[in-house]
Amino acid sequence: MSVQADPPEQEEADLLFIVFEGSSPEDVSHARQLWSSLSLLPPLESRLVSADIHQRLPVSRPQRTAKSPRSRQRQEERRRYAAMGDQRKEILALLRRQRERRIQKELLSVAFKPKGKVGRENEGKEKEQMRRVL
Repeated sequence: MSVQADPPEQEEADLLFIVFEGSSPEDVSHARQLWSSLSLLPPLESRLVSADIHQRLPVSRPQRTAKSPRSRQRQEERRRYAAMGDQRKEILALLRRQRERRIQKELLSVAFKPKGKVGRENEGKEKEQMRRVL
């Protein structure tokens, strides 16, 4: 093999560092190629993502924007019926409250109502008798 001329930076590095003292130039070039081809990886603990674990975000499903007109119509009907049901419940609750208030007022006023006259019953009987006669 032929020995190539080293660039000036390499010559300075050779002067500063003793790579293989007493080795042949061919061994030195092989060693340099080996060390330049290797790159030391950081330890597994320092990695953010481990190579043996799948860390992938779940794929989002396509949104269902295309709805048939029939299904939209059914949903709209359901909403309307639900609103009507809610309104009916509110009305019934209001009527129930009004009835309870009216009953309470009547119960309070029963004690103060004048008693019916006994004579009124007799008047009704007298009118019936007169009709029979005539």
